Amino acid sequence: MKSKVVSLKEAIQEIQNGDCIFFGGIVEDRRPIAAVCEMIRQQKKNLVLLGTCSIPGDLLAGGQCLGAYRGCYTSNGAFGISPNIKRLSESGKIVIDDIGHLDLSLGLLAAMAGAPFIATKTCLGTDVLNPEYDNLSKARAIARDARTLPDKKYQLMEDPFYDMGLVQLYPAIQCDVCVCHVQQVGEEGTVRIDGSLTFDHYAVHAAKKVIVTAEQVVPEEYLRRDPNRNQIPCTSVDMIVEVPWGGHPGQVYNFYDMDIPFLKEYAQGCVTEEGFNQWADKWIFDAKDHEGYLERLGATRLEKLRSIPPYGYKPRRQGGI
Repeated sequence: MKSKVVSLKEAIQEIQNGDCIFFGGIVEDRRPIAAVCEMIRQQKKNLVLLGTCSIPGDLLAGGQCLGAYRGCYTSNGAFGISPNIKRLSESGKIVIDDIGHLDLSLGLLAAMAGAPFIATKTCLGTDVLNPEYDNLSKARAIARDARTLPDKKYQLMEDPFYDMGLVQLYPAIQCDVCVCHVQQVGEEGTVRIDGSLTFDHYAVHAAKKVIVTAEQVVPEEYLRRDPNRNQIPCTSVDMIVEVPWGGHPGQVYNFYDMDIPFLKEYAQGCVTEEGFNQWADKWIFDAKDHEGYLERLGATRLEKLRSIPPYGYKPRRQGGI
């Protein structure tokens, strides 16, 4: 099988304006930050983000790449509500369409199973199903291909099998591109994730195109010695990119821990548009590429974040890196 290794620039060029995208990982864990910074450099526009929004989605919002967000979580973890998403949603410059937390995982599970929808009761009685807050049609108007998003947010019906009352039919989640950051990937696309899988192993089956960035690209033969530890088959992956420290300032289990001072600086500095633009000039545009970003961070800072066996993270004293 042909190698799928490409450069980060080449991979991100495959993303089109208006695409519906899904990011692997969750909160600060295994988020494809290097890929997102490259999207901003390439000035992608009107992207529709699906899933959970933390640093990657907030970066896209601040970089004026995001047109809509359909998801269930909008926070940079312990560092507060995502500042750019908050500012732009309050000013009406970005469409927000809330879905339920469990509906997200169930919608991806339906996609993996090849089912058009799944039945659930998780959001009954909540404002997620309130028509007044249904912004799906606005998100569809922004998407490059409206058919990627469902015609309806949900459908209610009576359970026809066990007489359990009202149930919600929730559509399978589909996206144009899924971008995951993982610990290891083979040259042909076999993926190995250490720690939490979050939704990655579901989401790759919901996407028309899958880009995997990884800390290490390794021989397929090495991964196939222990196939039980591999979670995503090579047949589900279109492009792979080796991007060491590609999840910084978040954490990648068994490789490095989160950069707490960096995350605090981001949260405090990006509350205003001017603050984000200054941050982006320094860390995205002036850095020019991911290698420039790492040079600006410096080897000493990065080494302090390296995971220590057997923890998988870097034990720290209170207030330290």
